[in-house]
Amino acid sequence: MKKNRILHISTWKTPCGIATYCDNLVKALGESGSVEGDVFPLSPSEWPDFIPNDIADWKSKILRKAADFELVHIQHEHGLFGYSQGQKFACKRYGELLSGFCDLGIPTVTTFHTEIAIRKGRGILESIRNFQKKLMWDRFVVRHYRANPHSVRAIVHSTKSRKSFVKVGFPNSSISVLNHPCLLPKSYTITNAEAKSTLGLDKTAKLATIFGFVGSYKGHDFAIAAMKKLPSNYHLAIVGGNHPEARDGFLNDMLGNLPPKLRSRIRVTGWVDRDTANLYYAATDVCLAPYRESELSGSGAVTWALSSGKPVIASKIDAFQRINRQCEGILMTTPECVSELAWAIERVTSDFSLGSRLVSNATRYCLENSWEASVEKFIELYRQVGLKITPELQGAMELRVHKAA
Repeated sequence: MKKNRILHISTWKTPCGIATYCDNLVKALGESGSVEGDVFPLSPSEWPDFIPNDIADWKSKILRKAADFELVHIQHEHGLFGYSQGQKFACKRYGELLSGFCDLGIPTVTTFHTEIAIRKGRGILESIRNFQKKLMWDRFVVRHYRANPHSVRAIVHSTKSRKSFVKVGFPNSSISVLNHPCLLPKSYTITNAEAKSTLGLDKTAKLATIFGFVGSYKGHDFAIAAMKKLPSNYHLAIVGGNHPEARDGFLNDMLGNLPPKLRSRIRVTGWVDRDTANLYYAATDVCLAPYRESELSGSGAVTWALSSGKPVIASKIDAFQRINRQCEGILMTTPECVSELAWAIERVTSDFSLGSRLVSNATRYCLENSWEASVEKFIELYRQVGLKITPELQGAMELRVHKAA
């Protein structure tokens, strides 16, 4: 059977949450039996060295490759399109691609991993900036969504994100809210105590872990501050380190002036391989996501935590509250409230029934929103923008879903 071909535009095969998201999507679509994909890799680090001719070549290469596919799926985060060169630069680059796909008549779906921030109550200057931002997005991007309502669509992972895009001018009908898909729940071949011993921790230690790259919006500094308020047998693991594209000194600033006794209870691994990550998952007593308020649409790091089989504590930001309203699998705390975070960590690690209930609810949510379960939602959206699924391929998908059930 001839399969539908989709070109994915994303970071690829690199330590990056969006690259991981795209990899999981490509695999799930391939296993559905209806779609095969290829990827045009984006390299955000190249933008500062580009000259105008390089930008034109970049666009031309993508459009030439896309011409052989029935649909394009873009993974969008502002930095992937050159935000280091300014927000107008990044907006224009994305808009140029969208314009090219429309000219070629290729249906296009974009998953937005961050919002377009339109802030309120910041005075006349902020109002002017918001107005200019709306004009910029309308000029380069939104007009394509309005002019091509049946072939250009957006995906976001929270209702708050959808609202932010509508404020900029996106037609509400052009935006679909899909849950960020999850990995299947983990199982372990090593006990919690054995994993701690392997990592050099005492059997009485309580390990709180933040998985994923370090970033100021993720609240690592609040987790460290919470350690100060907890007994000395509580430890914090930051399994991720700096993002390869990070240009700030947040990690060094955060760790630089800690007292030696506190510093000894905190470990930062940097990017780790899967076996090492699984060892930390096994050793962990509670996963943390103490995020500040941000323009986040969804978080792979949180879905990884939910699938870990360990209790999860996360800040009350929209992206996480939306998940918790559906599953009650997260103990939620007020953003930036260190005392509440410390209290929550101690509560979860000392109340077995609470931890078990959170894990059970999170596991159910991950099964209901796994990549395998979510792929049909992506395919349905592809259908809506014009991808044709033959009856034979539809039958193969339905058989697969029936066997999985």
